[in-house]
Amino acid sequence: MDNDDFSCVVDRINSPTLEEFNMLYVQSSRPVIITGGLENWTASSKWNPYYFKSVCGSRTVPVKRMNNGSYLNAPIEMLKFDDYLDRVSSQKPNSEERFYLSEQPIKKILPEIASDFEVPVYVDAKEYLSMCYIGSHVNSQIHFHPYGKALLCVVSGCKRVKLFSPDQTDFLYCKYNFSKIDCDPVDLDKYPLYKKAKYYECEIRAGEMMFFPIYWWHGVQTDEFSSAVVFFWDDSRKVRWNSPSGIPRHYPFLFEVNSFVVKARNRIRQFFGEE
Repeated sequence: MDNDDFSCVVDRINSPTLEEFNMLYVQSSRPVIITGGLENWTASSKWNPYYFKSVCGSRTVPVKRMNNGSYLNAPIEMLKFDDYLDRVSSQKPNSEERFYLSEQPIKKILPEIASDFEVPVYVDAKEYLSMCYIGSHVNSQIHFHPYGKALLCVVSGCKRVKLFSPDQTDFLYCKYNFSKIDCDPVDLDKYPLYKKAKYYECEIRAGEMMFFPIYWWHGVQTDEFSSAVVFFWDDSRKVRWNSPSGIPRHYPFLFEVNSFVVKARNRIRQFFGEE
């Protein structure tokens, strides 16, 4: 049986209250698409290449330089935002080399547009990260977030998402929180177990949000030009350590150690004025 026959449906609901969101999706660790909620963002009417060029085109930004679309371990290159937008506009789906502005803190690299959006009510945390994703004809390798939740807010364009619950881990050829699968369509000769994977497939359009619970695998495909903000916030240590079926039991320990090392390194850099 082709795994296309396993495609499932993700709930799509309009502007739930925080209480409804927490009760129906956070507590049960279920993904959901939320419509409404972004229409009052200034970004919703302004974020396009022409606007970006006019307000922050001279900024130098770090972008991933991906060979054959491979996201993981792609080197970072510094480009003028103007130049990056020009490259993105001519980027082709089958280009061997593609560029992607992703996983970057908006307030730090593009402060001119940081006031164009607000923190959604569903980001129920005092501490969070707001990261920008701007590009076209790119994809992220299948991965999960090991520390907490994420809320994808698509401002312009759209994104196609494949979601795999944690119990599908055995079919995804994982290496920690990333899959080794780096191609779409998937090479089933190289990754035959993928054919058994059950997944949810959905499209997140401009003005919509998608909630990713901790440990849920997902790959994101961007075709046309798209801009998005993703909010990340941590789950409690109790939630992180109580990993669901499918996630190797030793993984939470490894992720905690990695988090400690990264935070310690950042403190040292701050102490010596490197950031």
